[in-house]
Amino acid sequence: MTPPNLSLAAQETTGSLLPSLGLLPAVIIAAAVGAPAVAQDAEGTVVLDTVVIERQTGAQASTDYRVTEGSSPKLTAPLVDTPKTISVVTQRQMEERNATSVLEVLRTTPGITLGSGEGGTPMGDRPFVRGYQAATDIMVDGIRNLGRTTQEAFATESVEIAKGPGGAYSGRGATGGSINLVSKQAREGETFHEFSGLVGNASQKRLTYDGNVDLGDGLAARLNLMWQDSDVPGRDVLQDDRKGIAAALSKSFGASKLSLNLYHSKTDATPDLGVPMANTDARGNPDYRPELNGGVRFGSGTKSDPWLPIELAGKDAFYGSALRDYREVENQSAMLKFEHEFSNNFKLHSTLAWIGSEQEYIMSRPSVVPEYIQPRGALEPILNPDWDPDRNLAYRDLRSGKRDNSAVAFHTALTGDFHTGAVKHDFAVGLELSREKVRQASSEGTPLLPISDLANPNPWDPVTGSLVWGDWGTPIETTSKALYIFDTLTFNEQWSLNLGLRYDKYEVSDGTISRKDNLLNYSAGVVYKPAPNGSVYLAFGTSSNPSGECAGMAGGADGAGACTLTSNSVNLEPEESKSIELGTKWEVLNDQLLLTAAIFQTEKKNARVEDDLGNVALLGHNRARGFELGAAGQINERWGLSAGYAFVDAKTIDGGFDDGEPSADNGNYLQFVARHSFSLWTTYEVSDRWTVGGGATYTGKRYLNGENTAALPSQWRVDLMAAYKINETAELQVNVNNAFDERLYDASHVGIFANRAPGRSVTAKLNYRF
Repeated sequence: MTPPNLSLAAQETTGSLLPSLGLLPAVIIAAAVGAPAVAQDAEGTVVLDTVVIERQTGAQASTDYRVTEGSSPKLTAPLVDTPKTISVVTQRQMEERNATSVLEVLRTTPGITLGSGEGGTPMGDRPFVRGYQAATDIMVDGIRNLGRTTQEAFATESVEIAKGPGGAYSGRGATGGSINLVSKQAREGETFHEFSGLVGNASQKRLTYDGNVDLGDGLAARLNLMWQDSDVPGRDVLQDDRKGIAAALSKSFGASKLSLNLYHSKTDATPDLGVPMANTDARGNPDYRPELNGGVRFGSGTKSDPWLPIELAGKDAFYGSALRDYREVENQSAMLKFEHEFSNNFKLHSTLAWIGSEQEYIMSRPSVVPEYIQPRGALEPILNPDWDPDRNLAYRDLRSGKRDNSAVAFHTALTGDFHTGAVKHDFAVGLELSREKVRQASSEGTPLLPISDLANPNPWDPVTGSLVWGDWGTPIETTSKALYIFDTLTFNEQWSLNLGLRYDKYEVSDGTISRKDNLLNYSAGVVYKPAPNGSVYLAFGTSSNPSGECAGMAGGADGAGACTLTSNSVNLEPEESKSIELGTKWEVLNDQLLLTAAIFQTEKKNARVEDDLGNVALLGHNRARGFELGAAGQINERWGLSAGYAFVDAKTIDGGFDDGEPSADNGNYLQFVARHSFSLWTTYEVSDRWTVGGGATYTGKRYLNGENTAALPSQWRVDLMAAYKINETAELQVNVNNAFDERLYDASHVGIFANRAPGRSVTAKLNYRF
């Protein structure tokens, strides 16, 4: 039964209004504002104002390639009128492409490339947005998830990627942008059940359930379940088993709404760092031979002919150990959300959240066995006794880690609109409090693998020794207190101004050293609408990168570029970035298709580098500039499209000094960033029963080190899909991802190895909905 106090608009809208916890702040603010949310009629009967939930992404994200509103209350204008590039990958596209993880989503998103963990830098999703790392800028429903982990997609409604410095929106970090995972919410006024069963090559098996029930009287519940038992297509030995549960409950009462979201997932997988890079272990050794032992060359180690991944073994080759290597990841969260509408003009959004993750792994880092080795502290290289001139050999070094992290956060915001004369203001003012902890366990023992044949690695080689995990170390704690305000000033039908300001009190401590900073960031954008369905904007923004912003989530080295908390960086002021962006957005074809274009530049003039005396100083200068094009929506009722292209020219202008000499990185491209990236996904309903679709993803060459002497080659990936509607409740979908079984590379960390992406995946999925 639909509650009588809800309007038809509220009944039909699936609000993703960041409801929230914060009941006490809600009562306090309600009393202070004194808005007429509650009144009495002539007979003294209490009458509650109608709740009209305006923001919505859920139902739209499940059926379309675009959403018209962002999920955050900080976005005070529709996306088409927001002076910022915000790309949204919707549930519809994820399901059609069979993207079951956030990594799969990011892998096919223009303007995003991937980095890798290794050991000190833990495994997990490590995206680079517009040239800059965003691994610690991944949010879940607006709450920062600091832990380096791997995110499943079974309970994700959409993935929002806000590009360009976002200090005003996100706080610390967000130099190139931030990523927000929007969770599936309970929907009032709707009941459905959807079961999906998938089978495929590489023993892929996956079951999911997504069910929503309207329980009446403003109460709704949603449950998502996932189970996966799978190997990795095109790779030997590797497995990727997962299971998860997500529950959501919402209750509307009068002018208020209370929601509870609980989430848990677990992954048992075989970690894989891919294949060795040619000769990168011998960097800086002038006597090292430029060819591999067998005379096969993969580059020569120059900028024009960089070292490449070694492809002597088959596509399914695994340089790790089936007997030693494993990775276990658990993610969990609990969010209590509260929303109260004081009137049609003022709303309160509050969220109290706990997010945690834990991962444990042992894995192998493959690298070429060089003729010479460089001992620590030695001035001259010495002959390597393991080198064999008649064989191609590879090390399989041990890399391990056990970390957990947790975050408690409270966000509350008041949104609404009012007029000052002829100017309309759509505003959001809020408070954010958070405390994050990251800790790492010690370990004892070294389970070793023998040196492997480079062309024929044996994952079943015996393991010598074992590893035992010890006690947890002292946690690294980060606290943040922030105030922000956003305002969209609409002067007339053509002109508006979007302003944002955020102040953060930031503190990080590892129990021995600590750092405190006050961060002030802004955003400003002027929007001109030459027509009701289009906008042109010019925007500015800033971000701040304080020391320790990724403490516990990166290697512990005291390198100048490290974002950890070290004795070298603890006394440095935050790095600062500024951006400028000129763009346009148009809703065409009866507002069904959104077209976007933007040119941008992000610049950091006080990057952490070494000075001529070997000390870390804020003397560096780097810059990313380029342009993006995008299209998302429906061309007509049968033809859907999501496409984008990004050109990112990211360079080191001044890399400081190396051993007293100007850095060899000066003028080079930033590592892990592709200059060109492109993605297309389109579907067409051939008939009432048949839908066919396909897409292509291009990623340009990515350099793996600052010297630009090692790189991953450019690559294309082609995906295909066909779906057949059996009846009104059942549908069969077939996907072929990486249809041509190309050797694809995701990432690297230090240029010694190259992560391999999955090979050809062929799956069939039966969807049953009632």
